[in-house]
Amino acid sequence: MTARLAQRQFYDGYESLKPEDIADAIEFAVDSPRHVNIGHIEILPTFQVPGGLNFERREG
Repeated sequence: MTARLAQRQFYDGYESLKPEDIADAIEFAVDSPRHVNIGHIEILPTFQVPGGLNFERREG
């Protein structure tokens, strides 16, 4: 698979996570009150291309 084909198939029309998204999640965890235990954070884009599932692609 060429890089351009992979770009079209897996990225174009989808919203990827940005570094700021990860930084915001880390900041939230670090700034949580002491009585809050965050043991696991799973961060996924809303519009993604996981194997075996179909998600809506935004056009336009």
